[in-house]
Amino acid sequence: MLSEDDYAVDPNFFDEGYSMAGSTGFKVWTGSRLLIEALTWPQDTDCDRLKEIQECVKNVGGTRIIELGAGVGVVGTYLAAVGSHVLLTDLTTLVENAIETNLERNERILSNMSIDDDNHKSCPSWLVNGHTIGKGWPDATPLDWTKPISEQLTDEQASIDFIIASDVVFLASMMKALFDTVEALFQTSKCNTPSFILSFQKRDAQDGTDSVAFTTVDGVLAAVKERGWTIECLAWRTVAVKKEDETGSVKDDTSEVFVFEIKDDTSSS
Repeated sequence: MLSEDDYAVDPNFFDEGYSMAGSTGFKVWTGSRLLIEALTWPQDTDCDRLKEIQECVKNVGGTRIIELGAGVGVVGTYLAAVGSHVLLTDLTTLVENAIETNLERNERILSNMSIDDDNHKSCPSWLVNGHTIGKGWPDATPLDWTKPISEQLTDEQASIDFIIASDVVFLASMMKALFDTVEALFQTSKCNTPSFILSFQKRDAQDGTDSVAFTTVDGVLAAVKERGWTIECLAWRTVAVKKEDETGSVKDDTSEVFVFEIKDDTSSS
């Protein structure tokens, strides 16, 4: 027997640019948690480069970040709260129905934590309609990876220090569009020599074969190499997950989650 839930339609299904991949943005994934931990919660085992990035992120008012595929806005909002200025981007549906609402809610909740000084009182011009949350400022705007960023961002918005994204390329079909957008941001921000901080959960098949649908670690490495970029693993964790086997049974398993730094070293030459 089918229930009413089986006939339920995603209310955003017919929105422009929306897809099944876009619907995953309404969930918070494991990669988001690791990215927040890696960038804002220092560990004794952190490498020197990660420590440098942590200092930049907490440099109140001094670091400009753009987040790609922000989903509900967890990572970008947190980085703003610790001091960064962050532009959260995603499809229009996510921006209007999740990110903006969550930014407004966090602004109300964290209003007593905001810094009361001259450098923090006014919204940075490049964020346009920012929210004061904690020690920094976040704002949100739609960004479709399949369209030129020059048609969607101002010159000021496209000039940043870091690009971040958490678990946004689990589908292999999304890789090219993401990296095209990152490449465009590398070019518009080349005077700042930005890097791309990407969290990624390993979904390789257990038998070692390549997946047609899901992006693998090797797939990420190959795509980076093809662009002539460099990649370094800044952090990784083993996490508990639920996996479905060939019979449809769900079993406890583990998976690895990585935080990579990707750079275009040729842009500074």
